Amino acid sequence: MQCFAAFSLLSAQTGNVSPETRKDASQDNENTIDIDKALEVENIWFNEDTVSIASRQETAINKAPGVVSVITGEEIKNMGFRTFADILRIIPGFEILKNGSLGDTFPTVRGLSAANRVRVMIDGHLVNNPLRGDAFVNFDGYPVDNIKKIEIIRGPGSALYGENAFLSVINIVTRSAEDINGAILNSGYGSYDTVSGNVVFGQKLDKFEISGMVNYTDSNGYDGTVTSDSQTVVDNELSSLGYSPSSLAPGSVDDWWREYDMDLLLKYDDVYLRGFYSNKNRGPFIGQQYALNDDTNIENNYVFCEIGYEKKFGEKGVFKPKAYYDQFDRNAHFDSLPEGTSVYTDPDEDGIYNTLETYTDGYEIDSKVIERIAGAEIPVTYELFDGNMFTLGMEYRWLGQDNIHHISNVHPVTLEYVGFMQNYSDSYPQIDEAKRNIWSAYIQDSWDITDTINITLGVRYDHYDDFGSTVNPRTGITWQFLKSTSLKILYGEAFRPPDFAAMYANPEHPVIHGNENLDPEEIKTYEIGIQHTFNKYVSSAVNYFYNDIEDLISLRSVMEGTDRIQTYDNYGNAHVHGVEFETRVDIFRGNYVFMNYTFQDAQDDNGKNLPFSAKHKGNIGFNAQPWKYLNVNASTFVSGKRYREDGDSRDDMPSFSLVNLSLISKEFFKTMEIQGTVYNLLDKDYDDPGPITVEDDLPRPGRTYFIGVSYTF
Repeated sequence: MQCFAAFSLLSAQTGNVSPETRKDASQDNENTIDIDKALEVENIWFNEDTVSIASRQETAINKAPGVVSVITGEEIKNMGFRTFADILRIIPGFEILKNGSLGDTFPTVRGLSAANRVRVMIDGHLVNNPLRGDAFVNFDGYPVDNIKKIEIIRGPGSALYGENAFLSVINIVTRSAEDINGAILNSGYGSYDTVSGNVVFGQKLDKFEISGMVNYTDSNGYDGTVTSDSQTVVDNELSSLGYSPSSLAPGSVDDWWREYDMDLLLKYDDVYLRGFYSNKNRGPFIGQQYALNDDTNIENNYVFCEIGYEKKFGEKGVFKPKAYYDQFDRNAHFDSLPEGTSVYTDPDEDGIYNTLETYTDGYEIDSKVIERIAGAEIPVTYELFDGNMFTLGMEYRWLGQDNIHHISNVHPVTLEYVGFMQNYSDSYPQIDEAKRNIWSAYIQDSWDITDTINITLGVRYDHYDDFGSTVNPRTGITWQFLKSTSLKILYGEAFRPPDFAAMYANPEHPVIHGNENLDPEEIKTYEIGIQHTFNKYVSSAVNYFYNDIEDLISLRSVMEGTDRIQTYDNYGNAHVHGVEFETRVDIFRGNYVFMNYTFQDAQDDNGKNLPFSAKHKGNIGFNAQPWKYLNVNASTFVSGKRYREDGDSRDDMPSFSLVNLSLISKEFFKTMEIQGTVYNLLDKDYDDPGPITVEDDLPRPGRTYFIGVSYTF
């Protein structure tokens, strides 16, 4: 800090000096800016910075009533991350996996599959969709260049945020006009003919501000080989009957994707208008029924607009009402089974599939569904007396699902091949139209009962007109019992509502049935954590958590008469406990070492390990600036073995580690930066869990690279 003060003083004294001295001072001022950036990162790690995600108000991290992680835009850039999903792997308790049937990226969090159990927000705006409660289908590839920081609660957040804040809450904070103050051009090229380009811009003129982003990414995607798929299993069963094989395996996965993103924020004084649009087209990785195909295109369009107002009551309180509209459009063509496939059909509709029929042109489906959300929220925060912040809020949300299309060359019930694309949207839609109204109210009181002890109490009530009401409380005690050590004792409850896919899948569907009598999933979480700053260089934190989970919703196979179908139900409970450890050694001016380790033991009521997530995982890495023109970052992600689903007799998946290396060359020519990143540097061969019908699991990329260039105006 003394060095920082000296640089600041020198910068302030350049008004009456020679040009040569002014030039030297200008260089020193640039060094001061560099130190500012380093200190910003340092402050966040040493809990001197603030976050708003844990309490809806700016709170010091070591005081926030939650286990919070913060990743700054500078750290994201140093590591060479290109997408939102890439970033989450370095968070304790998180792991990122691939879904083979539709190509979705999804996380596991604290031992549980979490695509629809994590609430994701952009500047406080919820982006989870109603169909499956998932945000990652739209936002796994969200570009990082406009991210100022990401705030993450590890633990429940329904007491403040309501739906889907089950295992974690993530808020992507974008860069403001003041942060940008101009324009930044970014472009790059990487493995699999990946091309990316975007513009981030922002300008403040008196009371008016404008900021935003335009992004384009196109990639042929990973081309790993699948040696056998579900169709291979069918081919083997029918070979004795004289049928020729139709599987495309061995063959490459279909992981291409193309994405456009636009974000715009207009602000005048206390009023703002926000608009966001994303269009993503992608392949299915393997295919809808885990059968390789070569003609699937899944298109997702998402748009939201939000208007809001912020009124401050002196230094005491703030009133921030907002209204918003969201729309999710999914329009997909599925090449569900390859040409020449033979399957058993039920032409007389007696419920017995005993007639073999060959799909000459394969099994094709055109599917479309539109989901809409309209809502408004009125939160008020007020300081009742010194050290006591009171929050009260009300929210209304309307969700609708309509414009459902199902066009296929196969009859949806009998599975007969009709030879041409026929519209079954009215007679046999795959999912029913649906509407949902949600009324919510929440209250929270955060009280500094002494200079070192804070207590936070809160509760939220949500009423859903299609399945009922839920109440979720929270309690948090933070105690800085030593100057450099703080203790957190936390309790919270959360819920995940049954999504539209689980409740309203058409009961006439021959395979998957919805269930309108589902109860929401519920979780009770107990946490205790200690954060300690050893000195100005070293800081550590350790947290213990226990999750008691009830009424898990899942899709299971059951017998209905002579038919085997899949239906959604509240099938069981789970219990997870674990420990998360983090530490960082911050040397000076962007030179630091970081590491974290997570142990998590996730079991069902029968004591069986929950699938997909490893008990042990961790990250270790460093960032170094050996020269003012060069930044070097290396990191390693380590995962222990992952367990199989119940009924899968294959060996558990082995442990693996991934090493990434990123180099940034900067300031050699004005504001230009060149970055090169190598992912999976050691070319580790590893897989993600696949179903039994894909015997060798889901292949993941070996060594890949990306080279990017940016210029700031």
